[in-house]
Amino acid sequence: MSVSVMAGQAEGAVKQAMQQVAAMKARYDRDLDVLRHLRAADEALTDPTQPNNAVQKALEEIGAAKTLNPEFLVMQGVINAERAVEAARLSPATADFGRLRGTIRTEAIGPVTRVVARNGAILQEETLAWLRVQEMIASHLRTIAEISAESLRAAQQ
Repeated sequence: MSVSVMAGQAEGAVKQAMQQVAAMKARYDRDLDVLRHLRAADEALTDPTQPNNAVQKALEEIGAAKTLNPEFLVMQGVINAERAVEAARLSPATADFGRLRGTIRTEAIGPVTRVVARNGAILQEETLAWLRVQEMIASHLRTIAEISAESLRAAQQ
């Protein structure tokens, strides 16, 4: 196998890895967006002085998170949080905002936070793996340069 064929194979492997990272990034961005919406829903419930507005804003944010179609377990939590906030919409003035926020945090924010943390850990592992590959490539390039220089010196003598 010639050197250029091996380099072509390595280039193909890198391109394939880049395509996989693009697909992963789309999923990870979705998970981050879900987390942002759920945190905004939680934040909306911090002002009980205007309960109708707070509950409506929380429902809108939870609905936005739901439309992003998160992973199954996250979706289950989002649905549970949505049901709790919808129940509070029937009588927002008497709603227990502390309990609602607790439900959103434990049922929805908790699971998506774990997913986002898992994604970060996966990306850290991927980064370390690519750093090892980069070191191997640098070593290979040094070896090729040394062989090339030695061959050219020998040819000039």
